[in-house]
This record gives sequence, structure tokens and C-alpha cells, in this order.
Amino acid sequence: MQQARSEALPKAKRLAKRREFLHVYETGRKWFSRYCVVFAAPNALPFSRIGITATKKLGKAAVRNRFKRWTREVYRRQREPLALDSHSVDVVINIKPNAAEARFPEFRDDLQRALLKVARESTAR
Repeated sequence: MQQARSEALPKAKRLAKRREFLHVYETGRKWFSRYCVVFAAPNALPFSRIGITATKKLGKAAVRNRFKRWTREVYRRQREPLALDSHSVDVVINIKPNAAEARFPEFRDDLQRALLKVARESTAR
């Protein structure tokens, strides 16, 4: 029996420290979408990294965690089609409180459009 390969984002491809988030906020570009604000800044690594924030304004922990899972899933599925890993960019996604009413297909489509803007901008550099 073959072992199933994990599709989770490796820890190296995630932003975790506050200073990493602040660096992206201070040096990067910002895009607004209906359900999130996306920040992106170049990094010196051979791959892209993602950070996700969901404040308590979004809802209780279960709601915040659901939206972080959804965000990771959309990012994971869009990494290859948008060639995000070839751009060496740090992406921070702030989920807006109005996302709490969104269903997954609406949220996914909105975030895909925002990630497309990031991919286009990072190829233009």
C-alpha cells in the first residue's frame, strides 16, 4: 500500500513571525478585494511564502480557523497555475470581517482574483 503524500504547505513556505508580517506590510504592495486585503513583498528565497491573518472581528475561533483553512486551500491550489513559487514573494492575506457571510465558492473566486493580481504584478518586476 502506497503512503499518501501530504498536500499541506510546508512550514518553510509559511510566514510565522511578527517581524516577517511587518516587513511585508511596510515594504510590499497592497490589493483590496471584496473579502480580503492582500499584501505582497519580494523575498530573497527561491520560493513564495504565505501568511494569513483573521481578526476576532471575523468571528469566533471556529469561524476564523475555517477561513484560514479556506485561504490555505485556495493558495495551495493556485500556486502552480499562477506560478507563485517562481516569483519569490511573501504574501500576507488579511481576511476582512465581511467574509463571515461568504460561502466557499464566493470566497475562493474573490481570493483567486486577488492572487492573480499578485502574480501579474510580481512578473512585471
